Amino acid sequence: MATLYDVAERAGVSAKTVSRVVNEDGAVKASTRDRVLEAMDHVGYPRPLQPARPSRVEPPNAAIGILLEDPEGGYQGRFHHALLMACMEAGKLLTVELFVPGQSLDDVENFLLGSSIRSLVLLPPLCDYGPLKTLLKAHGIQCVLISPTTPDSHYPSIAMDDRLAARNVTDYLLALGHTRIAHIAGHPDHAAALLRRQGYQEAFDALGLPRPPRDYVVEGLFNFRSGISAAETLLNLPDRPTAIFASNDEMAAATCTVAHKMGLNIPQDLTVIGFDDAPISSAIWPPLTTVRQPYIEMARLALQLLGDGGGAVKSSDVQMRHLLPHRIIERETTAPLKAAGG
Repeated sequence: MATLYDVAERAGVSAKTVSRVVNEDGAVKASTRDRVLEAMDHVGYPRPLQPARPSRVEPPNAAIGILLEDPEGGYQGRFHHALLMACMEAGKLLTVELFVPGQSLDDVENFLLGSSIRSLVLLPPLCDYGPLKTLLKAHGIQCVLISPTTPDSHYPSIAMDDRLAARNVTDYLLALGHTRIAHIAGHPDHAAALLRRQGYQEAFDALGLPRPPRDYVVEGLFNFRSGISAAETLLNLPDRPTAIFASNDEMAAATCTVAHKMGLNIPQDLTVIGFDDAPISSAIWPPLTTVRQPYIEMARLALQLLGDGGGAVKSSDVQMRHLLPHRIIERETTAPLKAAGG
């Protein structure tokens, strides 16, 4: 299926502009809107049709809000797109605002007052930002947290089991015959990074194998630049790994770039696997084996939970945590060790 990013590339605009067109934002120039609509038709992306958006005549609280820290990032961009699609299915509007931890909370308050938003979806790391959640609770805003570090007794959360997914990835690599498996970890402030590292290590423990040496685990920051640095460190080790599991697709793509520059063939000389199934995973060469998060299912469940919540913010003794399944998507960056150079 065509994505919001395919439309943006075809139209020569940002993904945010496409989002505004999908949401029928009147601030978009007519010429730009026409170009985006033409691109939608060309790539097969559904146009925003009035009959499919009954929320246009619903009260303002029918709209769903989302705060994004990095809309260009693979995870946030992919979830944003999934939530757009889920809102279109449900006949709801999606209102987006940019916000970075440390930014004045007055900006969020103005957003809430100006938009009449009563329901929000919070992605990491904002779902763990205490001052922001305190403000939202004070305003009686109903939220769904996506993959928070710790559950919040006021808000339901939706997550994928990152620890299990990382263990499955490592099991998959071990089944291919690799034992010299390195790991590029994610941002140390993100719970997912720690869980994925734990799952990677537990796969060795479960089979009674020694854990990889310490220098086989290098910290990244969930971005391409940090992936370049981490991959250079790993691929210049005397006992070079035969497989690298990166904690997200941007860092896995960076690993492939470094390998190509060093003259290594993928997957013959090096197996690489990422995480998230971000757009870059199918755009690079060779296409990246990765873990697909259930974005659309998470987005649909978020809308369901917000609808069931009725806008009320109530404390509960029960941690309302919903776990959804993942899937390994095999592409062309992984191969058995016997077919690899290591």
